[in-house]
Amino acid sequence: MTPITCGIVLAPRRLVAVVLGPGGEARRAIRAALTDDARCGLVQYLVAVGGEIVLTERLVRADRIARQALLVGVPVWAAPDALVAAITIAAAITGPPRIAAALARLPGVPLLRAQLRSVDSAAPEPRQVPLL
Repeated sequence: MTPITCGIVLAPRRLVAVVLGPGGEARRAIRAALTDDARCGLVQYLVAVGGEIVLTERLVRADRIARQALLVGVPVWAAPDALVAAITIAAAITGPPRIAAALARLPGVPLLRAQLRSVDSAAPEPRQVPLL
């Protein structure tokens, strides 16, 4: 059985998250403001339901939601931007809620799950530049 997953995308002026149940059914779409309180509330909800987060690589680098989730023990997966773009274009998926739902479904497909990268809490801050 697939765990509860949540795909999160950045929309204009908010984060859009879609939570999928263990059977792959969409439980709910959540719109969260771009504030630390809203991010914290979203992460706490995922802690309560025992979910995993799937983000694009770009969102992992650009937003603090992944770091907040890792701090409380929520597993975070990063999907390559090129993979997400290819899937959304090929399937004609438009709109942040549908893209978030597509992200949430990636771990349930073994071939696509292999393309995801587990985000490590020991990874450097996204704003740090490696010197070597």
